Amino acid sequence: MPRSASRVVALLVLLEFGSGMLQGGFPVLLPGLAGRLHLGAGDQSLATGVEFLVSGMVVPVTSRLGDLLGHRRWLWLTLLITFVGYVLTATAGSLTMLLVGRALAGFLPCWLPLQFALVRDLVGPERGGRAVGQLVGSLTVGSIVGAVLVGQLGSESGGLRPLLWGLAAVPLLGLLLVGLGVPESTVRASGRMDWRGAVLLSLGLSLLFGCFSGAGGLGAVGAVALLLAGAGMFTLFVRHERHTDTPLLDLRVLTGRATAPVFGLSFLLGCVLYGAQAPTRSFQAADPAVTGYGLRADSDLLGLLTVPSVLGALIGALVADRLGRRFGVRQVLVGGFALSAVGYVAVAAWHGTAASFVPTGLLIGFGGGLALSLLPALLMRRLPAEQTGVGTGVYNTLKTLAGAATGAAGTALLNAVVLQAGVPREGAYVGVWLGCATLGALGAPVALALWGSGGVGGVPVAVEPV
Repeated sequence: MPRSASRVVALLVLLEFGSGMLQGGFPVLLPGLAGRLHLGAGDQSLATGVEFLVSGMVVPVTSRLGDLLGHRRWLWLTLLITFVGYVLTATAGSLTMLLVGRALAGFLPCWLPLQFALVRDLVGPERGGRAVGQLVGSLTVGSIVGAVLVGQLGSESGGLRPLLWGLAAVPLLGLLLVGLGVPESTVRASGRMDWRGAVLLSLGLSLLFGCFSGAGGLGAVGAVALLLAGAGMFTLFVRHERHTDTPLLDLRVLTGRATAPVFGLSFLLGCVLYGAQAPTRSFQAADPAVTGYGLRADSDLLGLLTVPSVLGALIGALVADRLGRRFGVRQVLVGGFALSAVGYVAVAAWHGTAASFVPTGLLIGFGGGLALSLLPALLMRRLPAEQTGVGTGVYNTLKTLAGAATGAAGTALLNAVVLQAGVPREGAYVGVWLGCATLGALGAPVALALWGSGGVGGVPVAVEPV
């Protein structure tokens, strides 16, 4: 990699470290901020939900605009919008102001697909695997540092507002880094922005996110209505994309033999990584004197118990490129999903002590980290250069949507299989873990489908190196 390109990649890695700090740090501060503003648990869920809703809407759109107009330009703009969102969050004196701030902060996930596209433009798809691993690893480290650092500093009295301003400084520094040290991408997509398709896709995604997050507490009937409405929007979107000359997403490319298995794996990866997070924390926090199970973990122990899985993901992301070059991407992906599945089976069988979550968390995280690094690098090699941004944006959105859907299914299971009102049976948690194990195991045969997949435009794409 040329020295100038290495410097730019280093700046992007630093920027993604900041993104991780924001993603790990703000959730730690949200309960304290809600207390200052006298907000209930439902209001906190609404603040988190609006951020996810906006992310689902804007990631594909900004990624496509980056393909058309320049990825650096749109990375800078999304940094600016995120900065304004965190400033409004830091100054919020009411629920309305907080919701506006979190909605603008929902542009944060736009950074990564735009950075993937910049990396491909800088070093090419063949050499992008290591840089992708560094970006994913830096994001993971940043989330750990953000959660731990903010958690420790936030325990001090009067530290809430300064910490919120400290988080707002992260995108501000990112604006300077990108403005001064990152060149614009050179590859452009032809055509114009498909705004009708963007509206249909954004509405469909927002309805699905609303369904899976239980937005507004609409209950089962409301969730089904949102799901059907989202499916209807996607039907209209697909019909529109097939008949327009300048589609937002080239469905022939995204559903082709070269890319469809990768998108399928991205969905399964989201299920494996995020689907059991909330139920697992709920189990660990449960008091065995009341429920007959659990660890009675306080906030400090809950934070420590997240470290093994995040550390495993970091290690997996950093070694994925080397393993892929030595053993082949298909084999490593099969092994990664299988390891995560084995980890969840082990959790289901062995969850009686805090120590039992350490090796299983490492195993699940390591398998997921391999896929986190290899899948976007593989996707970049299989997409046309001018569709890198929107393709990786869809990849990220599918991963997040899958986590929301699996989390909603897990919550429904916990609410259905109960000892008494509001107290799930231990078997419900075991069911969640075994469900995630099944989804992880399903990733292995899907990864096998990568063998011999066709390329873009009829040109075969090799699977073995990254």
